[in-house]
Amino acid sequence: MPPHASVQPRRRSIPTETGPVVPFPAERRTAHVRRCAGELGGLHGEDARLYWLRVCRELADELRKLGSNENQARNAVFAFQDEVQQELMRLHDADEG
Repeated sequence: MPPHASVQPRRRSIPTETGPVVPFPAERRTAHVRRCAGELGGLHGEDARLYWLRVCRELADELRKLGSNENQARNAVFAFQDEVQQELMRLHDADEG
């Protein structure tokens, strides 16, 4: 009979050093981008401005809670805003087509 392999207890992987949490890029959150663009597409004037301000502030707050500094959060919000703007343009083009 072949010898049995010795069974060693599983070792827990304990990180000795933890780095910053890197959030999923905000501009790649496709469902969130589309949802925001859809909401904005149906709003006008002050309602649109207030909605957009709230969404961007919530995103920045979330990113800071995950460990992003002010610059990182700001850049992520700008990238998210660009994606929402592009989605709004796609929606507008689809409506006209």
